[in-house]
Amino acid sequence: MKRYLILILLSGFLFLPPLPIQGAGAQGPMGHQMKGMGAAPMPEYPPLPAPGRKVPIGDGYYLIYGFDKSLKMGTVIMKVEVFTAEGKKDTSLEVKVDADMPSMRGAHATGDRALRLSNKGDYLLPISIVMPGDWEIKLTVVKDGKVIFRGRYNFNV
Repeated sequence: MKRYLILILLSGFLFLPPLPIQGAGAQGPMGHQMKGMGAAPMPEYPPLPAPGRKVPIGDGYYLIYGFDKSLKMGTVIMKVEVFTAEGKKDTSLEVKVDADMPSMRGAHATGDRALRLSNKGDYLLPISIVMPGDWEIKLTVVKDGKVIFRGRYNFNV
């Protein structure tokens, strides 16, 4: 009788689903690994005004951003110009952009990419708009290794 009882108990353990090891990371819906659990909160990106407008970015600077053509499927070039409060172009800052579709977060994300400086002192970056829908461009400006500005521009294609 004892033998049968032990066999029944052991067989029950063999068919249990494996449990995650404590501290191995949280899982979200559908079993996907969740990033950032227990990490610092995601930074805020306030909405930017329409392209072509002055955007104060702190520390006596402002920027003007825009695109080489209307935002539609294909590749567009984002252009950012940074100026001092006196209106003189400044190329000493680092400007980064992350483009993505909010409704499909991560599926088409470019990741934080630094804009390249042109001979004219403009920060430029090609952005591939690969499908119609809602898009978001997150802009980050860094001075001396510290973030001095964040903003986002949302649009539909």
